[in-house]
Amino acid sequence: MAHIVAVYLCWLFGGLFGLHHFYLGRDKHAFVWWMSLGGFGIGWFRDLWRVPEYLFEANQDIGFLNEFAARRNRFKTGPPFHLARFAGQIMIGGMLAYLFRLVIPEFVLNETPLKPLFIVLLPWMGSATGAHLVANIGYQKTHMKWCLLGAALGIPWMLQDSQSLSMSPVFASILTSRKAEWVPSKIPPKGACTCMKRFLALTFCGMIYLSLWGSVIYFNVHVTTKDGEQVPMYVAVHNFFQSPAWKEMKKTMGDLYQFCNHNGWGNCYQQLIERLDPTGEMHAYRVLEFEDDSPAPEEIQSRCRKLARKWHPDKFKTEEEKEEAQEKFIEIQKACDILNDLRKKRQERSMKSDTGTRDSTKKPREDL
Repeated sequence: MAHIVAVYLCWLFGGLFGLHHFYLGRDKHAFVWWMSLGGFGIGWFRDLWRVPEYLFEANQDIGFLNEFAARRNRFKTGPPFHLARFAGQIMIGGMLAYLFRLVIPEFVLNETPLKPLFIVLLPWMGSATGAHLVANIGYQKTHMKWCLLGAALGIPWMLQDSQSLSMSPVFASILTSRKAEWVPSKIPPKGACTCMKRFLALTFCGMIYLSLWGSVIYFNVHVTTKDGEQVPMYVAVHNFFQSPAWKEMKKTMGDLYQFCNHNGWGNCYQQLIERLDPTGEMHAYRVLEFEDDSPAPEEIQSRCRKLARKWHPDKFKTEEEKEEAQEKFIEIQKACDILNDLRKKRQERSMKSDTGTRDSTKKPREDL
């Protein structure tokens, strides 16, 4: 039996991802909430006063079952029109229509003679899928054929303008609402094994959904450089794997793997922490152009003075050169401060350690 306190805790801490609906066995509702962040936040807030009804449904409360039977007798032809569900069908259908449309990049579509088919087929499928998901939440259902037929009514608008995708979700939602049927009864899912199967099924669906978003971002998002140039994400990612930063990262991970194989995997954590450079010491050495990772304090002070003189902004004439020198000068000062602070802290720890060692070697005074 589900408990109302547990439901509200799930709503509060994981409601945007549909955790309370998963707890109550409403998996379709949970998935829709997860993919839309709680129905774009609106549905999550609305659930605040809807939770008791969901709880009665999950617990098969006698009062809920009697009321549901009365509603079925009152609306024998099917569930009545519900504005919130209708709006949800349009929003989720519209979101999936655009998502399906953008999943294949434009430059790929331009190279195939089937482009007109794809720019119609993909949004059509997305609209029908979104409307079907929302329409089958709770104690009602709609066959996919009605969702597909309704979404097809919006194809003429897409043929006139490939970006006009809003009519398909609207028509799909209208026909879906008219063809909705009652689900006579539902058995709430129970047991750890059933819970694991439900979790795996939702995880699989979530991976498909995230892969669609990954494709959209990879092929359609642009990265803006400091010069204002827009670089496609897939080009930027390709260039990253050719960059010195990636080669250095790959070398670091390779060295870490060799270290773990040679010294045992139990020592990997400390080595990984050192490689991640949490103190910024390794980066400071690179800024000061040290090849050795353990220069003497005198070398560090000398290098700091030398580079500070070299990159002082007053030595440059143009504004661009001064700005670049200013950034470099600040970076050098930060690197020097980091290394000086680390040196002082190590000296203090060394002095405390030496003092503790000397105190422990003193013999206790004998009483006279």
